[in-house]
Amino acid sequence: MDVTSVAGWAQACSSAFVPLRARSAAPQFRASLQQLVLTPDVALTRVASGASEVYRSDRVIAQHPRDDLLISLHRSGSGVVTQHGREARLRAGSAALYDASAPYTLSFPGRMSEVVLQLPRRCIPATGPAFAELTARPLPAGGPLRALTALAVSVNPAAVPEHPLEDAAIADAVVSLVGAIVSAETAFTAPRLDAELLRAALRRFIDDHLADPRLSPELVAHTHHVSLRLVQKLFALDGDSPAAYIRRRRLEAARRLLLSGEPVHRAGHLTGFYDIDSFSRAFKRQFGAPPSALRLTARGARG
Repeated sequence: MDVTSVAGWAQACSSAFVPLRARSAAPQFRASLQQLVLTPDVALTRVASGASEVYRSDRVIAQHPRDDLLISLHRSGSGVVTQHGREARLRAGSAALYDASAPYTLSFPGRMSEVVLQLPRRCIPATGPAFAELTARPLPAGGPLRALTALAVSVNPAAVPEHPLEDAAIADAVVSLVGAIVSAETAFTAPRLDAELLRAALRRFIDDHLADPRLSPELVAHTHHVSLRLVQKLFALDGDSPAAYIRRRRLEAARRLLLSGEPVHRAGHLTGFYDIDSFSRAFKRQFGAPPSALRLTARGARG
């Protein structure tokens, strides 16, 4: 697929990967992507573009939640992957991992090409709170990454006819190699996962999943492979509780959305409140006024 506009590029990338936004300062923009869906869970895409920036924001995530894991295997040019306040610089032969469930930005100052691998988070070994520490970091240039890159580069999405068995075998190899890379990195970073790091990871997970109505202290504990009691103890160190933190952060996010002009029902839905009456009562307890009053105040300030 060849694209000659930034709007078209945002649409193409959203369709191929996960919903996102794009921008570019280049006066003439050209880009292309060729994708091979190996299995319903695993895809391989060759990407080439001019100077551009693609990003997945909190708002896009709230509207289109996904848990995909993406790996950029950079082939030419340069770029930067930003996530969780970190940056991984990309150059030919390097690779970085990023997670669609949290905001990220991919910036490319000029022409570039890469192969992007996409698979669900559940396909790789459980890494608990260590996982967030792996994103937006250069992946180690060891044997598994060399093998993964060689395999990915050898597949030409434009030339490969549909062979389900062969595609499934390639997908299995991709998942195995990604698992080996992540396991090696997790083993390296595990000693650093003290109580403070775990506490930060728990908060970050909550902040990244405010729109999910399933979000609860139990889900937070289960996702990070720790007990609910430990989660409660870690929040108690700050005189807080996980349930109170979730509710407070949802309400703070809803308040920001209302101030930006979102209707009350949409601000509630985008922050995990699907019962508007409950949302209004909780909002009034937190801020002393119902969300409709803040919405009117915001509209008056803009008018």
